[in-house]
Amino acid sequence: MNRAELEHLDRDTLIARAEDAGVTRARILTRPELVDELLLRTTVDPVAKKKARGLFGVARDLLARVVERGLNLPDAADRIRTLGGPLPSRRSAPAALPTVTLAEIYATQGHRGRAIETLEGVLAREADHAAARTLLAQLRDDRYPVPAPRLPPEDDEPPPVEPPDEDDEEGVLETLAPPPEPMHMLDDTPLPPHYDVDECVAIPVDPRTLYVYWEAREATLAEVRATHPGGALSLRLVVVVPTWEGPRSSARDYDVTLALGDFFARDLLPGAVVRVALGWKSGAEFVPLAHSPALETPADGPSPLVADVLVRWTPKGAVPVQPGDRDAAAIERALGLVRREETIARLGKRNGFLGSSDRWMHVVARAGA
Repeated sequence: MNRAELEHLDRDTLIARAEDAGVTRARILTRPELVDELLLRTTVDPVAKKKARGLFGVARDLLARVVERGLNLPDAADRIRTLGGPLPSRRSAPAALPTVTLAEIYATQGHRGRAIETLEGVLAREADHAAARTLLAQLRDDRYPVPAPRLPPEDDEPPPVEPPDEDDEEGVLETLAPPPEPMHMLDDTPLPPHYDVDECVAIPVDPRTLYVYWEAREATLAEVRATHPGGALSLRLVVVVPTWEGPRSSARDYDVTLALGDFFARDLLPGAVVRVALGWKSGAEFVPLAHSPALETPADGPSPLVADVLVRWTPKGAVPVQPGDRDAAAIERALGLVRREETIARLGKRNGFLGSSDRWMHVVARAGA
């Protein structure tokens, strides 16, 4: 039988069919529970069984798991049962589909009032439910033992908020206004004036300018003053410039005097490797206290030099690449690409082409390159 046919049977017939099907405690179940149990036992296909049981069957499974785990969630089952149906009133405590099982759970957890309300809901739907009537009579008798509740029952509704007086403009604005932001929740903490460290930080600004920040601890300065009297704080820039003859290095010193400060080093060479140190300069001696990592100033533009001789750099200097060198072919291909791009850029600029390389290649082809 399907759900519609079972729902047309009277309670006694449903109980008899349920007991024949092996349903335990069939006489305490409500009509929806009896129908659900019968569908559970008579439908073979799992998909059809899930569809036939409907939402009420799913709620029963959830409630069973809650009971097995011993959780104190007295309102979970009845709230689950309300899904898909009309929303209950916020001021009504009884469940949408009360059951004797739910009332027994309330009573076991010490919520006598909730159990009584649930049983009253059962009898309002099924006045001939003998088990619900018997348990209700027992719970209404104060001599019937009910354990003390372990936790208070969940509130059915939030505390009421009295509407403001329409004539009270400030009250209306206060009600509509959002809650105030917690103090200092989103405010940025101000940066400290110093961090009590020995450090030197350098950052390239442009191809010829470097920004330098430094800090020296008072304890470090006291120690270096004692060992090297008569000196002063100084910044030293070591600049290394690559050339065809090898790297060329130079050093620049700037007296800074202050233990905390910043400085712009200017007139550097583009593409140079620079390292900055904060130190104590006493005469010709420089005692480093902190230094920055090595960095490279940006290039000022594309190199105007295009190689026309293949050479290899060695510790002894530049050595011409011989035709029999194993890397000669790869170097020649790389040089050919450089020459090609340089020719394309030069001809494109001369002929006013600002488009893609394909258009420039057309100019190169016409020029016979």
